[in-house]
Amino acid sequence: MSGRPVIVSTDGSVTSRRVLPHAALLAAAAGSPLLLLQVLLPQDIEREPGEAPEVALERARARIEAELRHVLERDGLEGEACVEVLGRDEKVAARLRRAVEERRAGVLALASQGHSMLRHVLHGSVALDVLSAPGVLLMMSGPRIELPSAHGLPYRVLATSDGSPASETVLKALAPVLAPGRFHVTLMRVHEREPLPQEDARRLAECEQGLRRLRDLLPADVDVDVFVREIPRGGGIDTAIIEKAMELDAHAIAMSTHAVTARRHVLMGSVATTMLGRSPLPLLLARMDFG
Repeated sequence: MSGRPVIVSTDGSVTSRRVLPHAALLAAAAGSPLLLLQVLLPQDIEREPGEAPEVALERARARIEAELRHVLERDGLEGEACVEVLGRDEKVAARLRRAVEERRAGVLALASQGHSMLRHVLHGSVALDVLSAPGVLLMMSGPRIELPSAHGLPYRVLATSDGSPASETVLKALAPVLAPGRFHVTLMRVHEREPLPQEDARRLAECEQGLRRLRDLLPADVDVDVFVREIPRGGGIDTAIIEKAMELDAHAIAMSTHAVTARRHVLMGSVATTMLGRSPLPLLLARMDFG
């Protein structure tokens, strides 16, 4: 993905910038430029008496851009500060999608709890709008996000699957980001134990075989391993995923959204929302119709 920017969207709040250090680590591992972006809203523009609208707009843009540069410099990050103006009758999510398309970004990173409408990003049309940007991987942080504990290389990703074709989406979205020698991916599936031991052993073997087939979706020169976690039926799938991610000292958890299985709705939007609310790590998300 070298050359394709990682865009971090902020609404100006401290909370919305909590995803920034995580996105910076991903950009560094991928060899991609980092861009800190804020959408300029009408309420951000304060006109002085007698000031022309276009002058007030440029003054507001310059002020916010200076604030973004200060954030990057304060955090010791190399990156570009950018302000995009919200068009007439344009939604914030649509403006973010347009910025992704115009800059051919590979990743869009944002927090789910800023003080603007970005906090609703996993709900309704805003989520679909942001996630529909062609060829973009979405990095999201939730309310329990912590500062990165893992630094340096390789950048470790725990990628989840429920065995459905739809859950392969995030691997296809992740593949262009992965640089050889700089990433390590663990493919994980959570297996709920079957009542009969023979059936349980068969299902467990199927899970392992399925993960090994998924390995072909990722570049051959990237380090990949597979792992199946067994839990009691009805156990906490999200807890199992988070525990494994912390055990691996992973940088991020990757999963598809709106992936449905006949057995259980494991990776649907509701589960992604639950993961987002609980995870101390950012999520890497892709819709099942990615690209």
